[in-house]
Amino acid sequence: MRSSIQLATLNYALVVAEEGSFLRASRRTGIDHTALSRRIRDLEYAVGTRIFHRHARGVGPTPVGERFLERLRSVLLELDNTLTLARSGTKDDQEKLSIGSNGIILAGRALDAIIEFGQSHPNVTVSLTESPYPSPEAALGTTQVDVVVTSSSRFTGGAFELTLWKDTLAVVVASNHPLASRSVIEWHELYQETLLVRRGEAFQLADAVGRGVQLPPIVEHHVSAGILLRLVGNGLGVALIHDRDVDSVPHDAVCRKLRLGGKPIQISSLARWRPDNANPALPTFISFLRDRYSS
Repeated sequence: MRSSIQLATLNYALVVAEEGSFLRASRRTGIDHTALSRRIRDLEYAVGTRIFHRHARGVGPTPVGERFLERLRSVLLELDNTLTLARSGTKDDQEKLSIGSNGIILAGRALDAIIEFGQSHPNVTVSLTESPYPSPEAALGTTQVDVVVTSSSRFTGGAFELTLWKDTLAVVVASNHPLASRSVIEWHELYQETLLVRRGEAFQLADAVGRGVQLPPIVEHHVSAGILLRLVGNGLGVALIHDRDVDSVPHDAVCRKLRLGGKPIQISSLARWRPDNANPALPTFISFLRDRYSS
């Protein structure tokens, strides 16, 4: 199978997933969108499963496809690190940096930043540790990781921290839900709803809305975001997503703005590290993050 799949095609699949459209992905890659669509179709045939579902607004990963793409990102990052080692000459010349986080954050912007760092700093070998949520910071007290990327504001271990980005939350409801006709939904209107979340998201949500704010009934699922949204589309509850992920909403559900007291609800992502960490690669990575997210 490996001989029939080109590395470029695997990279194209990730671009298609990020853009949510063959047309937008073709503009980014410089490949005709029909040729790009054909390559993805050939990839699906080679792996024996449907990776993307096509709809009027573009494309989105199937549940199986989402798991495939998450694993693919990790594999390609490891491949980049391996190639970097080979180009660097000797392994002893390499600096090493270990980064810890949870799967929710690693599946999004954090991984994009780590890949960019690895590409721009070939002398640093990056290793990733997916820590159990809600406290990847616990690894900072050991030698397991040099820096963690987290959304938790509750850590009080004396680590240095840097705010990276903020994501605004939106609510997803079934197309036939009474709230679907609204363009903006207030938080208190969800109190009678069942909120479907993935592992760790309830903790993030409690941080985002603040202490003393009532939460609706919550059901935690250990599944991908795609499966969770399919449950929403079938009327089994509502879900929250980052507003930048609107294109991932299935055809039988709609995404609406979410407000708490008239204001957006935001989740901040942070980098934390111990001030006594002497790893020379650490300040290089922190400087990279400051430059990348200073705007």
